[in-house]
Amino acid sequence: MTIIKRHIPNFVTALGLLSGCISIVYSTSSNLKLAGIFILVAALFDFIDGWIARKLNSIGDFGKQLDSLADVVSFGVAPSFIVYKLMQFSLVDSSPQSNFNIAEPGLAQTLILSLSFLIAIFAALRLAQFNTDTTQEESFRGLPTPAAALLIASCGFVVYTKQGLPLEHLLLKLWFLLILIAVVSWLMVSGIRMFSLKFKHYGFRENALRYIFLALALVLIVFFRLPGIAPVIVLYVLMSLLKPLFEVSKH
Repeated sequence: MTIIKRHIPNFVTALGLLSGCISIVYSTSSNLKLAGIFILVAALFDFIDGWIARKLNSIGDFGKQLDSLADVVSFGVAPSFIVYKLMQFSLVDSSPQSNFNIAEPGLAQTLILSLSFLIAIFAALRLAQFNTDTTQEESFRGLPTPAAALLIASCGFVVYTKQGLPLEHLLLKLWFLLILIAVVSWLMVSGIRMFSLKFKHYGFRENALRYIFLALALVLIVFFRLPGIAPVIVLYVLMSLLKPLFEVSKH
């Protein structure tokens, strides 16, 4: 029974890894909505496995390593495939005279498309940094990989839903996608301190930043639905930068 209890969080982690793999399959078939949804599912499993591990007191090195390996796929490789597909769309739309072949791109186009996998590389660097940094227990240094992946997933939602949102046309521009890759990659390994959403207790004064963020995030999701995840992540980064102001106000 003890062995089963110890591996329940690992089973949930494996489900998150499976979700990331399914996301990749949907990206390759150009269904960016389902690709993004399965990244969202993977993020939910990523939250649940940690919560279960704490509740069952079964946190261990094996689980931590498995979690990081799963995150590389679900929050590194899977979002890279979404960006890869968006870059393919951008090359088709921007160069109709270039005879761009999605099935067999030329060398130069292949090199450009491969830049999408910088997200996977920097996600791996972020996770390696997290595993070896003991100062990230109560806050994060750099954008967590699930947040970065959800930002990319939301971009897929914007293109797929075609709601006429401001970013819809930009996400089919190669130059914008290259900037997106650079910014997301940098944020993951930056030294910016990002606040954690883990509550030790529920008093408003000590958790004002978290409560305000969750309230604003709910408004954005209700208003924009799935594409609203992108502004939520942007809000998270901005509020992390403003965190010192909240700490001063508490005193």
